[in-house]
Amino acid sequence: MLSAPGSADDSRLFRVCVVPFVVFLGFNLLLAAVQGGWQWDHPAAPWWQRAPELWVYALQVLACGGYLFARRRDIAWRARPSHCLWGVAAGLLGIGLWLIPYLLGWVPREGGFEPERLFGSDSAATVAAYALRFARAVLIVPLVEELFWRGYLMRWCIDRDVPARVPLGRVSWFSYMVVTLGFILVHRSCDWAGAACYGSLAYVLVWRTRSLLPVILMHAVANLVMGVAAIRLDLPQLW
Repeated sequence: MLSAPGSADDSRLFRVCVVPFVVFLGFNLLLAAVQGGWQWDHPAAPWWQRAPELWVYALQVLACGGYLFARRRDIAWRARPSHCLWGVAAGLLGIGLWLIPYLLGWVPREGGFEPERLFGSDSAATVAAYALRFARAVLIVPLVEELFWRGYLMRWCIDRDVPARVPLGRVSWFSYMVVTLGFILVHRSCDWAGAACYGSLAYVLVWRTRSLLPVILMHAVANLVMGVAAIRLDLPQLW
């Protein structure tokens, strides 16, 4: 089991921590391809052509969620209750630092996720679109990303031959730099400062707790607050 540090073989660690991330990125690439050559943002176009992210993200949630559910017994769920509280606190702190440029108006407001533009604010389709978006942000993204960044890559940087024999939570400056820089670069440039602070907090949290559940909770709380802030503060580009 991955919850027992160093006991899982490398192939199982790869299937649990890397494969979901690759599948997730595959759908992101699909969306980029669709938006680049097939999307038609015109009032006469059907919703699935005007906003392809709605159906691509639905498939992404189903595919990644199904795979993670099938592999749920191999994920490191064990953690002390106090460490889980650390994760919640770190998520609030991390997203608070992330939102500072938005709250101060340093990041220009621009378009983003706005399903009401397609279906109307009172439509059941709009509610379903938001529910799906929150499911992706709060459930799928934290699991997929933390399993890869902190569950696999953090260990791979220490032992590239057999990452599974590295106990979860073992650290090095090299792994910190690679994992944190990678996490920063997958976000937009306007979010790099926030991602650097957040990624550093997440790295320290895994080091101190030697568990993935606290950092998964950290990510889930941060994304939940981010989604609420995007709606309440009219900042659709946040997510």
